[in-house]
Amino acid sequence: MRRIFMVKSPYYTVTKDTKMIVEEDSAYYRSSIIEENQTMKDEKSYSPYKPEQIIDYNCKRYGSTLNGRREVVEEILKSSSKIPIPINPQSGIYFIPTASTRNKNCVWIAYHQIKHYRKSDEQTLVLFHDGTSELIPTTASVFDRQFKRASQVIVHFNRYTLFGHGPKLW
Repeated sequence: MRRIFMVKSPYYTVTKDTKMIVEEDSAYYRSSIIEENQTMKDEKSYSPYKPEQIIDYNCKRYGSTLNGRREVVEEILKSSSKIPIPINPQSGIYFIPTASTRNKNCVWIAYHQIKHYRKSDEQTLVLFHDGTSELIPTTASVFDRQFKRASQVIVHFNRYTLFGHGPKLW
């Protein structure tokens, strides 16, 4: 049975339990949020805000804006398209867009929730640490590139902790 949960606050607060934020094509709901031990077919929370608005709200909670995070990541990657977003770098919360944010099929996936991924026809099957999986509407090569780009950003933000040199960001 499918149950709908409305987000309790005006915006959804991204936590370590958040797996995905998906754009919805509904008259009222603009996003669905999938957390650990949930799938897109199961219980999920809905929000009247678009995924980018939710991500911007959460970036602000942790000291920046979505545009501020984008600027930093664009400089790191020397690219401005489909960039991963460090929502809360201190807690290791980074989200990967699977397509352009203007694309209605864009799914935002939490990097730390991904266990493995593989090709499934012209889509990508993402396996999560909680044992669930989702079929994502993007090719495995695009997803692989996004995953690696997020890895590069994570290393940049944690260079001092990992290697003992570079900027100490916190």
